[in-house]
Amino acid sequence: MESVQGPVVSPSPSPLPVLVHDLGTQTNDPPTQYSISSQALSTVAIDELRRYRCFVTPQGWVLALDPASCQTFLWRPQDGERIQLPPKEQGFPESCKCLLSDMPGAASGCSVVVFDLDDRQLWVCKIGATNWDSHRYEPAMYVKGKIPRMSMRNIAKCHGIAAVGGKIYFELTSREMGVIEFNGKEGLKLDTIEVDMVDLPLSTPMASMYLLESCGDLFLVVIFFNGDNVHKIANHAVYKMDFSEPEWCEVHEIGADRVFLLGGDMLGKSCFGASCLAADHGLRGNHIYFLNHMATTESFLHVIDLKKGTEQVQRPFRHNGYHMPVRSPFWLLPCRHKGHLLSPVI
Repeated sequence: MESVQGPVVSPSPSPLPVLVHDLGTQTNDPPTQYSISSQALSTVAIDELRRYRCFVTPQGWVLALDPASCQTFLWRPQDGERIQLPPKEQGFPESCKCLLSDMPGAASGCSVVVFDLDDRQLWVCKIGATNWDSHRYEPAMYVKGKIPRMSMRNIAKCHGIAAVGGKIYFELTSREMGVIEFNGKEGLKLDTIEVDMVDLPLSTPMASMYLLESCGDLFLVVIFFNGDNVHKIANHAVYKMDFSEPEWCEVHEIGADRVFLLGGDMLGKSCFGASCLAADHGLRGNHIYFLNHMATTESFLHVIDLKKGTEQVQRPFRHNGYHMPVRSPFWLLPCRHKGHLLSPVI
């Protein structure tokens, strides 16, 4: 029988970024946090996660909704700073995903965007505004010349989505990406850019794809599984968008100053991808940390060293004896200030 040594459980808060995983049996039990830098567990209660309905964003800020008053605010996990937002009448639907169009303080402004994963609806609140605006996007067939194009589907469900330069990009078809632009008083504009999706080898039928922003660039990460076995990774690929063409260009490293954090979130509904400074948070750069949300019973954390081409598998929650999480695990990230830039990937 295999013997697994679990991480030490600490009574003090874990340094960010952490994986938050609810291993309790009661709703008021504190969630377990796993720090990827110290590889230690913590069970310190996080008041905001306990009191409010929370939506993590790739930018690190967390959107919080007070269930009683429907008051909303952005919360920064590393220091508790808050940015007040207006109330959201009737709250949000059960399954949602949240992004910021840019970092708070950006010259072009920052909008908080919440996508309904079960309906073609989204809500937008620009920081400083007095209300949330609701928008619907209906399925429509577009025609370019005489060639029919695919109808609009749910923007955020089961597909990669990321904010770069004040715009939100999302997977649409094998030949197009969708773009959401924020035009002030004119509201939202949905558009597309023509770009071929990367080729996926026929030998790896199972794959998971993630869009993310890093240093103002758009990246696509593809995780290939070993045949139909979603517990094992066969390969991976990283691509950077060249908007001048546009086209996806494969890169073999992402830089010694950053890591990519993938996975977690809601199985079957959402794909999460984010970037984080490495040295500032005790991490080794040029790494991908992939929480395998395709295998929820195991909570495998795959650590991929892009420079060495190696992979390590961590199972931080296995020793607790829980086969299924009470809630889906998710990343809690440090926020990067608007002026704190990473070096570009060439």
